[in-house]
Amino acid sequence: MKRFLLIFIVLYTCEQDNTSLLPNSSGNLNVISVVLNDELWEGSVGTALKDSFSKSIYGLPQREPMFSLKHIPIHVFSGFVTKGRTIIKVQKAKISKTSVEYNKYAIPQIVIQFSGPSAKEILTLIKRDANSMVALINKREIVEKQRRIKKSLSNSLEIKNNLNINIKYPSVYRVAKSTDDFVWIRKDIKSGSLNLMIYEVSNKALLNRSYSQIRDSISKLHIPGPVEDTRMSIDDGYITGIKEGVLNKSKYTEYRGLWEVKNQFMAGPFIGYKFDDKKNDRQIYLDGFVYAPSVNKRSYVFELESIIKSIIID
Repeated sequence: MKRFLLIFIVLYTCEQDNTSLLPNSSGNLNVISVVLNDELWEGSVGTALKDSFSKSIYGLPQREPMFSLKHIPIHVFSGFVTKGRTIIKVQKAKISKTSVEYNKYAIPQIVIQFSGPSAKEILTLIKRDANSMVALINKREIVEKQRRIKKSLSNSLEIKNNLNINIKYPSVYRVAKSTDDFVWIRKDIKSGSLNLMIYEVSNKALLNRSYSQIRDSISKLHIPGPVEDTRMSIDDGYITGIKEGVLNKSKYTEYRGLWEVKNQFMAGPFIGYKFDDKKNDRQIYLDGFVYAPSVNKRSYVFELESIIKSIIID
């Protein structure tokens, strides 16, 4: 009897902790391994996957996909290839369904599978479920980026002390300017810089102004242009994208678009978040902007987004 109980306990423990036996997943951020046969990849199913999962990111000066898709034929999907962090599998099956599995071949990992008896029915699934799957993958990639950032965090207390909020950002960022209600951090890169402004607005006159007006007034005050009488402002000819949601129990509005310095040939993408801090009767703004001419900027904007989404408002 004791032997039976021991065997049961061992088996139960292994079943509950089977992820500990899995290898670590691999792959670059925002890259999806797409596993399906060549016929489906080259037909309407492949087109639908590309349209849904590699659509352009709004707010960048040139076309860059949200996710890069790496096609893997089914017959070579084995061994190291299965360790990708994000996998989409497409295959023929009797029943039409979209399924999601976690940590199937490695950890952390997500495997999304579209199955159906025909290409037409698989196509229907992709069109129906793609948006929710994109949101799921993006959320997990943010978490992964934040995990990597935590390996070398800044120990600066400027943001905490001045604004009473917490964000986690890499130690390579430095404080470029700090006041009682404003902090500007930046990271120098080979092609330019990544920047994040954090500030609060509690003046009722300002609260009635638009995001663009508030941002431009703050940047005029705190972010100097490259020469006298120049300043950064939102590009009036570029429509600002707006999305709303809730993050860490705080309501937010997300803004994306382009900034520019007129007559100085300086421009780039920005990503801004406005948080309603009703407890302290104020609005908190985190505005990230990138200056990196002649290079792709997806990874830079994604890094700023990941930092912003680590916010905790006290």
